[in-house]
Amino acid sequence: MDGKQVRLFLVDGTVGGLMTAEILNWTGHMLRARRKDLGRIKTREEAQRTGVYVLFGTDDEGEPAAYIGEGDSVVKRLENHNANKDFWEDVVIITSKDMNLTKAHVRYLESELIKLAKVIGRVSLKRPGFRSAY
Repeated sequence: MDGKQVRLFLVDGTVGGLMTAEILNWTGHMLRARRKDLGRIKTREEAQRTGVYVLFGTDDEGEPAAYIGEGDSVVKRLENHNANKDFWEDVVIITSKDMNLTKAHVRYLESELIKLAKVIGRVSLKRPGFRSAY
């Protein structure tokens, strides 16, 4: 078995606050945060990059729901979702430490994440525009 070491950093020193994750010898970078911390997310360098993101919340029936998206500047997409969408409370942002992700890369990653989420089936996925689930 090939093990991997994951390095978590609790930015606030608490589990519920901003958290980053990296795998040694991997160029990816993840940031997990709450919607209420959007102001702080905006100041993070990784949120300015091209990447994919997953919004987590609940649907109209109170069941777990998620939206998977991508953007050239993830924070700009989050600002739009913050102004126009109510369902989400948490976000995970996936970018690259070396800024080598292109629009084509993140569109592919978005597509693969949607496929995986559908197969796993733990949450309903919101469609673009959030009017319905996939």
